Amino acid sequence: MKNLLNKKILFIICGGISAYKSLETIRLFKKNGADIKTILTTSAKKFVTPLSVTSLSQGKVYSDLFSVENETEMDHISLSRWADIIVIAPATANTISKLAQGTTDDLASTVVLASDKDIILAPAMNVRMWEHPTTKTNIKN
Repeated sequence: MKNLLNKKILFIICGGISAYKSLETIRLFKKNGADIKTILTTSAKKFVTPLSVTSLSQGKVYSDLFSVENETEMDHISLSRWADIIVIAPATANTISKLAQGTTDDLASTVVLASDKDIILAPAMNVRMWEHPTTKTNIKN
């Protein structure tokens, strides 16, 4: 993690039980010199609070696609252009499905669609969800 000095990381937290681990990840990114902005999905807020993410990231937490606070700025465009890399952790089955199908019904999926940056997905779900016949995959953790 030593090569994170001055790297701009857009960290998207989805709503899986492992979302609590994102707090430690933010702490490590900051400790190693990264500049970080965060997006919490609606489901993520059930597992971690915007306040805890803000205090660790030392920045605003984004979550709304249509924010009244930023009427003049489209967050999905500005965030996608700001970042050097986008990290989605935990990446839930729901989010992965949205990205695979091009569905953009929230800020997180819209940012990813609008971005031309590298995107790292850290899937976090029960292995049976990966093996379900409709996914046509057989990925093992």
